[in-house]
Amino acid sequence: MTKLALFDAATINTLRWPLTADGDYAQRYLLPLLQNGPQTYVANVHTELAVLQVDDVLLPLTLTRFHPANSYVCSPYNHYFAYGAQEFDKLNNRPLELLLRALLGPVFRAYRHTRFDEVVLVNNWLLSTNLYPQLAAGQVEQALRFLAARYPDRPIIFRSVDGLGNPALLKTLASLGCELVFSRQVYYQDARTPALLRKKQVKIDLRRYRQTDCQLVTELTPADAPRMAHLYRLLYLDKYSHFNPHFTEEFFRLALENRLLTFKAFRAEPYQKSGDIDAVLGYFNRNGIMTQPVFGYDTQLPQELGLYRLLSTQVLLDGIEHKRLINCSAGVGEFKRLRGGQPALEYNAVYLRHLPARQQWPWRLLKAQLDGVAVPLIQKYGF
Repeated sequence: MTKLALFDAATINTLRWPLTADGDYAQRYLLPLLQNGPQTYVANVHTELAVLQVDDVLLPLTLTRFHPANSYVCSPYNHYFAYGAQEFDKLNNRPLELLLRALLGPVFRAYRHTRFDEVVLVNNWLLSTNLYPQLAAGQVEQALRFLAARYPDRPIIFRSVDGLGNPALLKTLASLGCELVFSRQVYYQDARTPALLRKKQVKIDLRRYRQTDCQLVTELTPADAPRMAHLYRLLYLDKYSHFNPHFTEEFFRLALENRLLTFKAFRAEPYQKSGDIDAVLGYFNRNGIMTQPVFGYDTQLPQELGLYRLLSTQVLLDGIEHKRLINCSAGVGEFKRLRGGQPALEYNAVYLRHLPARQQWPWRLLKAQLDGVAVPLIQKYGF
C-alpha cells in the first residue's frame, strides 16, 4: 500500500523527513521555502507551496492563481501565452510573426478569462527544469488519484516530462489518461559516451577552454551571493524574459549554505578590477541526470571572451567526470545541436478527467493548437 500524505506551511513540522539522500536534499531545499515563503527566494513566484509524500519520495507542489507577473514556472498562462508571445520575435520572419499574432491574439485573450492558471503543479522545484526521483508506476497512479481527490477543481500537472529523460514516467502518465501538452523543446548531451568528445565544435570549445585567460573559481561563499544574483539577472531576466524565475540573493545564500547546487564561476582576468566573478553556473544531479538552472555572466564584457561558451564547456566537463546525461534545457538550439545536443519534446502531463467539461476544453484546445502549429514550427526552426 502506497503511503500518501500532504503537508503545507502550517503542518510541515509534522513531516518525518525520509532518511534518504533525496529526503535530506528535500529538507534542505523545501523547508526554508515553506517556513519563509517561496517569494523570499524566487521573487516573481506567486503561489502556495506544499509537499506530497509518496512513500519515501517527496514531491513539491505549487498551487497557483493568475497573477500577471508570475514566473512561467508557476503559471501555465504566462508560460504558454505571455512568454510564448515573446518567442515570436525570434522567428526573424516578420510576416509569419504578424500572422501568428493575428491568429493567436484572440486565443490569448480568451484564455486570460478562464481558470487556466488554477492548477496543481507536481514536482515543481521552482526551476526551469525539474528532475524526477525514481517512481514506480503504481506510486505515480496512487499519487495522481490522491491529488485528483484532494483538488477536485484543478488540473493536476506533472511538469518537465519528456521521452529522453524520463520515458517510463511519460508512458505511465499517458496510460493514466494525462493529456501530453507540449511545453518546449529541450536538448540532452550524453556525457557518458566518448562520441561527444569527437564533435568538431566540442573540440573547438575544449581548446578555447584550455587557452582562456579567464580564471575558474570553484570555491564560492555566501559573500558572493549578491554578485551571483546580479549575473543571473543580467542574462535570464534582462536579456531573455522577466517571466524566468527571479532568484534572489537569499536563494543563492541558501543554495550555497545548504549545498543545493554545485556552483562554479569564472573571473575575466584581463578585465577584472574588483575581484568579483564575471560568470557563474549552478547545477544539480538526480537519478543519473544533471541540469543547470543557474547560468549568468556580465553581458557588458566583450563577446570574444566567450563566457557563455566557457560555462557550457564546464558543465560538459563535469558531466563527463560524473558520467551524466545532461539536460541542457531549452533555447539556443543551434548552439546545443552543434555540441551533440539531442532534441526532445518536453510536455506538461495534464490530468483532467476529474474536472467538468468547461475546465477541460481549454487544455484540449491548446494541445490541438500546439501539436498542429507550434511543434512543427519549433522543429523546423530548431529553437
